[in-house]
Amino acid sequence: MVSGEPFADRLRRHVFVPLRMTDSHSVDSTTDMPEDARGYVRAYGRVVERAHPRWFTAGGHGVVTTADDLARWLIAQNNGGVGADGRRVVSARSTTTMHTPPEGGNYAMGWSLGEATGGGEPPLQHTGELLTQNAIQVLLPDRRVGIAVVSNTGMVSGDDSAGIADGLRDLAEGRPAEIREPFTMTADRVLAALTLLALGLGLLGAVRSPGWARRAAGRPLWRAGLRTMPYALPVACLVCLADLVGLLMRREGTFGQVVYVWPALVVCVAAAALASTAVIASRGVQVTRAVLRGRRPTGDGPPASGDGADTARGGQAPVVVDRGVGAGQ
Repeated sequence: MVSGEPFADRLRRHVFVPLRMTDSHSVDSTTDMPEDARGYVRAYGRVVERAHPRWFTAGGHGVVTTADDLARWLIAQNNGGVGADGRRVVSARSTTTMHTPPEGGNYAMGWSLGEATGGGEPPLQHTGELLTQNAIQVLLPDRRVGIAVVSNTGMVSGDDSAGIADGLRDLAEGRPAEIREPFTMTADRVLAALTLLALGLGLLGAVRSPGWARRAAGRPLWRAGLRTMPYALPVACLVCLADLVGLLMRREGTFGQVVYVWPALVVCVAAAALASTAVIASRGVQVTRAVLRGRRPTGDGPPASGDGADTARGGQAPVVVDRGVGAGQ
């Protein structure tokens, strides 16, 4: 509610209707969007169609619009609050306030300052993201140009909108358009190599676990456990992956959402966790077998009897000779 009026109604009455944005409206959830906000996520250079989970979107990122309506919105932003038909929707002072970040900052009221090029004014930009949709608006104040790009690929792994907008800005400012592919196109190749490496090392560690157990024989169990603890780090990373990504992106999210945001990263961390688990399990099995056979101590005490104790202390094991009374003498 805004001033006692539903948000969607107020937005329609004070923004959409005055600017003649007749194809725009605000929705409460992704299920109210066209095709339930169905779109694509990118992994290893390919896009995969995905349905969007149900999100509450009212007030945050729930405006459904078109390219024509976005053009009308950007005209008003560049004209100090005056629409394409000359009708004022908001005061020039309010528009300036929306575009001006606080001293020392670069984020205003929904608009962030970009980097200026060629001595001109810095651009203003605003982004909107879903897990399967991406949008960006750019204002070039000195050229009175507005750019809006909407794509049906998700955040981070599918940041196509930003790359396209950068190319359009190059053209608007008189430069050749630089083709910039999403950074995950390169990063996913690295993650794919790391995934295969992790699986290979995990397999190697599992195969070599019997030899590791033999080398660890005679040592206290706590030392063997301590040497194995680093292998638990990838498992911990997988468990805490949503929190780690949220910390980097300054957002709260779930593990399922991270799968949308960057699938290749999740696969890589999961592969490392699987490989580490295989090594830990195989070493644990080998150590357990050795303990049950009495071939290694169960703590810091001396080796168990019957396990070559004299040999372990550096002496020779006693030799018992049975002369076999009456055996053919």
